[in-house]
Amino acid sequence: MMPRTPISLNVTALLLCGFVLSFAEKELRYDPEKGIIFIEKQSGAKNAPSTSEQHRVPIKESIRRPARKNRKGSSDIHVGRKKDPPELYLKSGLEYYKNNDFSNALKNFSFADSADHRPEYRLWMGKTMRSLNRIDDMLKTMIDIIKNEPDCDVADDALFELAVHYKLTDDYDKATKLFSQLIEQYPFGQAYSTGEELREIAREQRRLMRAEMINLLTILKYMGEDLPTGYRNFQKANNLPITEEGDRQTVMAIKEQHRRYLEQEEIKSTQKMRYEQYKVWIYGAVAAGVLNLLLLLLLLSKIQARKRHIVELEKIVTDLDVTKI
Repeated sequence: MMPRTPISLNVTALLLCGFVLSFAEKELRYDPEKGIIFIEKQSGAKNAPSTSEQHRVPIKESIRRPARKNRKGSSDIHVGRKKDPPELYLKSGLEYYKNNDFSNALKNFSFADSADHRPEYRLWMGKTMRSLNRIDDMLKTMIDIIKNEPDCDVADDALFELAVHYKLTDDYDKATKLFSQLIEQYPFGQAYSTGEELREIAREQRRLMRAEMINLLTILKYMGEDLPTGYRNFQKANNLPITEEGDRQTVMAIKEQHRRYLEQEEIKSTQKMRYEQYKVWIYGAVAAGVLNLLLLLLLLSKIQARKRHIVELEKIVTDLDVTKI
């Protein structure tokens, strides 16, 4: 016996079939004014297109954006690409910088500066240029910040970066002057990235440079009553311009002479060590020789004693009266 189908299900099925058939006789079109619409399908020969069909545009073509053309001579590196907030470029650049990927770091810092010309972005550009050994570009960037925006938040950082550069390149005189300028001009300056007091760091760097030069000149026996006198004595003895200052030429010559001095001292130390080793070996050889000599003398004395004993035995034998025996 077949199960009975409820009447409501039959009615629903009929309605659904009718709905599908009605859409089957229509086709999907896009109208620029009405959007996506359904129209009746045409049978047989094609009639003349309606007004809406004449202006019909494929959906993809209607929403396609025209490509942006790069303007010749434009300095905006964002032409032809979407601009992101400069803070995102800065954050991305810092990540690359932390991972020593300086090329991509500089690219992102440059994007940030192009989107919003701010000294903070140029400061990081300068730091990255130094890591890429683009020294001239780094100096130009830092000097531009100090000269054109001396009151910005990172002008003291730019001045500090310049001072550190000259210290690392052995121009102690220029580095000392820049550190002194930083202390006087920005007494409350703080490092942009770490928040450290730049004044204290600058003072410590000045002290270290001065102590280093006094120590080297003392070792090389050029130091006088004060540091300028030590510089003058060294410059005079090595045919350098007499400036009484730690310019780059003088500091490099002092370090080079100190390096050669250390090499000579190392050679002397090696020779002395070898002499000490030879001396131990000589003393050992002498001691062994003396011991062998003593053993030889002892052996000779025993041999002599044996000889005397044999001689005495021979005398005893000679004195015996064989006939009496």
